Amino acid sequence: MTLIRAAVLRPGDLVRYDGGDHQVIALAGTSESVVLLAYLMASPGFAVIDGAPAPWVEPFGLLEGLSVKVLEEAREWERHIVEVETGLPPNPLPGATPRAGFDPASTTIAERDQAKAAELGASLRTVQTRRATAFCLGSRKPQRRAEWP
Repeated sequence: MTLIRAAVLRPGDLVRYDGGDHQVIALAGTSESVVLLAYLMASPGFAVIDGAPAPWVEPFGLLEGLSVKVLEEAREWERHIVEVETGLPPNPLPGATPRAGFDPASTTIAERDQAKAAELGASLRTVQTRRATAFCLGSRKPQRRAEWP
């Protein structure tokens, strides 16, 4: 059996506790053995060995603690990153076309990175790092121009 990481413990899940495998029958109630959940999950050797993984939840409030200046800078970089990846900034006007150096039909992503670096007076590495970070964080999945309203 493989161990899984679960933030949710549900009736029916199999857990490893106190040297043995046990099935969760209830989270409240009586049974042959009653163990407080906090004690169970904090005990050495505890593991959920079979159960549904916790669902992914959007991290609400993630940006609330940031200063206005930091948020403005992040939004400006987002605009630049979307333009590099799609050819257009977010929410372009209907019929908008890519600026010279940013058209995905005639330039590579490396060429668009270079054009953006030259435009901003930044290094190529800075543009590529910001774009890679945005992708890894999943802050915005650039859309195809046809999907924009």
